[in-house]
Amino acid sequence: MTTKVTVHANHGWPVYVTPILRDGSGIGTPSRVAAGDTREFHVHSGQDLLIRELQPDEASE
Repeated sequence: MTTKVTVHANHGWPVYVTPILRDGSGIGTPSRVAAGDTREFHVHSGQDLLIRELQPDEASE
């Protein structure tokens, strides 16, 4: 099964979305959603998404 997740970075800071495989085999490459942008991600069976909003002191990342 696949689920679509929409991330809207609407608070003025970018957001990182990282896929994590639940079988312990690792994590995928983080995707950056720029401040003000909206992107769609797909979560596949056996996968989670870690979604993290950067804070003002992390904005240079």
